[in-house]
Amino acid sequence: MQSEWRGGRFKFPFFFRKRDMIDSKLVENIVNEYLEGREIFLVGVKVSKNNIITVTIDSDSKVVVENCIEVSKYIEKNLNRDEEDFELTVTSFGLGEYFVMERQYKKNIGQNIEVVLDDGSKENGILTEVSDGKILITQKKKIEPVIIELITVKKSRVVISL
Repeated sequence: MQSEWRGGRFKFPFFFRKRDMIDSKLVENIVNEYLEGREIFLVGVKVSKNNIITVTIDSDSKVVVENCIEVSKYIEKNLNRDEEDFELTVTSFGLGEYFVMERQYKKNIGQNIEVVLDDGSKENGILTEVSDGKILITQKKKIEPVIIELITVKKSRVVISL
């Protein structure tokens, strides 16, 4: 069957159908199943309307290219391209990106971080402790460390200082 011009528009054959979007929760479950018991963990999954899947992983120590390849292969093995086509990228959490979960704070103890609070105020300093939904930051100008509840954090990240 061919497409034909009809009333100022092309009429396409029946096999051109609207694509369904792959569920991001399905991808999250697949990745978490693979990563269970490993030091690598899932940071996030994004799925666009065109089924462009982006998976971000991190680790308690470091992520190497082979880790991304292994996760990608596992996802490919568990999604059916015959049912739904997709594009897949597996990437590691990058320097300068904002933390998404408490586990990332723990990984970065000893690092200089910038924290923006919900009220717009900022705190900078060395992340010295993470526990019970709170972080401690040591600052050069203050004797006492700053205690911040994570629920009051809008965004935070490692800051590189030279």
